[in-house]
This record gives sequence, C-alpha cells and structure tokens, in this order.
Amino acid sequence: MLQQARLLLFDVDETFTTHGLIEPDSLNALYRLRAIGIEPIPVTGRPAGWGHMMLSTWPIRACVTENGGVFAWRTPRDGPIEQRILHAEQRGATYLADLNALGRSITAAHPDVRLSGDQAWRLTDLAIDYAETVPRARPATVAAIVDTIHRAGYESAVSSIHIHAVRPKNDKRDGVLALLEAAFDLPAVDANHRCAFIGDSANDASLFAAVPLSVGVANVQEALDRLPTPPAFICRRARGAGFVEFVHRILAAHGESP
Repeated sequence: MLQQARLLLFDVDETFTTHGLIEPDSLNALYRLRAIGIEPIPVTGRPAGWGHMMLSTWPIRACVTENGGVFAWRTPRDGPIEQRILHAEQRGATYLADLNALGRSITAAHPDVRLSGDQAWRLTDLAIDYAETVPRARPATVAAIVDTIHRAGYESAVSSIHIHAVRPKNDKRDGVLALLEAAFDLPAVDANHRCAFIGDSANDASLFAAVPLSVGVANVQEALDRLPTPPAFICRRARGAGFVEFVHRILAAHGESP
C-alpha cells in the first residue's frame, strides 16, 4: 500500500509543525519524499496567502488551503503559480465583509478568543483563534461559537487551533480532488489509490474517511471523539516527529534508509 502512494497529503498545524514551528527533520522529510518521486502536498486550514508562501519556499509543487476552499500549484515545478477558489461564483460581493463582521461579533461576545492573525490573507473563510496565540478556550466556548456560526447561516470546521466559518460548505477532500484533477490530471476515481494522508484534528475528518491509507500523528487521539471515521493508523510519536516517523515508513517501503 505504501509503495502505491505517489502523493502524500499532509495537514500542517501540529502534524507537520511542532507547537507552531517547523523542525529541521520535518522539512528534510519533504526533500526526501521528492527525491524518490513522491509529491508532498500540504492540505491546511491556513490562508491562501500562506499557500503562495509555501509554494515559493518549500520543496512542494501544489497545496490546498482554507480547508479546501483554495488550491494552487506550479506547472512545471518552477513555473508560475496558478490558483483557483472553490464556489467563488456562489458568494456575493459582500461575502468577506460579512464574514469579518461575524468575526467581530464572536470576539466581542467571547473575549477569550480572537480573530486569527492570518485572517487578512484569507479568500473564503473566517478563522477564530481559540488555541494558537491565546490559552485554549473551554470546550463550552468552542461549542457556543460553532453554534453562533451555524445560526448565522455558515458551515463550521474546528482545527487544533482555529474555528472556521464558510459558506457554502467545502472540506479538505473537496479541495484535494479539485487540485488533483487540475494539477495532476488525476480523476477522483483514481485518487484514493495514489494518495496517503496524515493529519491530527477534526477538520481532517473528510480525508480520514476518504483515503484508505490515512494516518494520524499521536496527538490525533485528542480528537478521536470528534472523528466519524478515525485514521486507519496512528503513529507512536506526536506532531512533527510523528510526521517524520510516517515518512520514514514510506522511505523504507521504497527501499530507502531513513
């Protein structure tokens, strides 16, 4: 199964990173994957602006951002960046302004959270910081914010650090399938057999369910009660170390030393 995977989809926050930082071994793992012909593809709740940064500075060719709302790629690897937005035609001219207004009302009602520091670089969603630069909010606070988002007519997703709002619904799987067809000419029917996925939180649920070779870093156990389908495998190590652990398994399956 590991030998068949030609693309490694991976969450970023607390899967690839460790407490917000990229460890040298994690970054080196991307170079090792690329050297054996496997495309590493970040699939993150981070904003589209981060996607351009990653494509410009990481050894990757493609990425999915905003929980599937935006995807971007280079063809060829050193060519210009192309970007597409899911459901752009279904949002009105005031969509982002309305999202920001919702964000202000949420942070006014819940002073223990704040608007994500990367909100200015988002094209499709709202991100409320409940655990990145503030002490982790109580579960009751998270539930109340999710309820507010739903009552306002938006869909929600909760990552390890952010609470997201978007309309209409999209998830990481939607963005991945659109990217694979646009950038790799890979139809959805073939995607499951060509990809592996590694993640850690509830906003990874769609890919845990869709990708047979799904893996959680050890800290995914904190989110298992919120995952309709758990990952097929769980690493022994957490966060970036778990990511590296899984990459080493891929390398070994291809006859490479860790």
